[in-house]
This record gives sequence, structure tokens and C-alpha cells, in this order.
Amino acid sequence: MAWDGYINQNILKEGYIDKAILIDQTGQSVWGKSAGIDLTPAEMNKIAFAFNNATTAQQEGITVGGTKYFFNKIDELDNIPVLHCAKGKEGIIAAKCSQSILVSHYPETTPPGRAIDFIQNQATHLIKNNL
Repeated sequence: MAWDGYINQNILKEGYIDKAILIDQTGQSVWGKSAGIDLTPAEMNKIAFAFNNATTAQQEGITVGGTKYFFNKIDELDNIPVLHCAKGKEGIIAAKCSQSILVSHYPETTPPGRAIDFIQNQATHLIKNNL
């Protein structure tokens, strides 16, 4: 996939994020991904829908690659909606961009705030490029 290299060279490079996937904003297709992460169509749809209405995500959590994460919040950071879900000390950060959603996983060794800031910065870059 065309975006695999971007994800591996830019998203995973710093070590805050250990796997990531870029999907279209409707949750219908995968643009690119790193190793170790897959989303079913239902998982992609639920993440995309959560940005419009977080009620189901709040009640049921978000599942990524078959693992359930508990919904924490969606914050607007510099006009970028950023979703945060956690399971213990690891979690999922997803940012809604112009045409895509960047979904990432951070390991136990990364503080959640650092992962959120990092993904927000990556989303800013994608938005500046109308992605």
C-alpha cells in the first residue's frame, strides 16, 4: 500500500507508537498500515462513527484488531478531533484528518499524553497536505 512507507518512516520512527493504520474518513478502506495491526470493516466503521457520535464508543469501547479498549474521550486539539481509548497502560489514539483517520497504538512504555501530542502533530501534517 502506498502509505505503508509513510507510516513506518514517520509514525513509528520515534518509538512512541508501535503500530498504526491510516483509513479513509468514512471507515470503508485502508490506505496504509504498519505490521501488527489490522482492522475489520466493523472496527473501521465504529472508529469513524465515534467522531460523529461517541455514544456507542462510550458504552461499548473501541475494538482494534480484536482487542477491546475502553473509551476515554474525544478532544479537539487545535481543531483536530483526537480519540483516546485505553487498556491498562497501553492504548489507541485516533485523529480525524481532512480525508483520513490515523489510528495508532501506543505501548505501555509511552505516556498517553506523549502519544496524544505525537499523533496530533502527525495529523496536523496530514491535514496541511489535505489528507
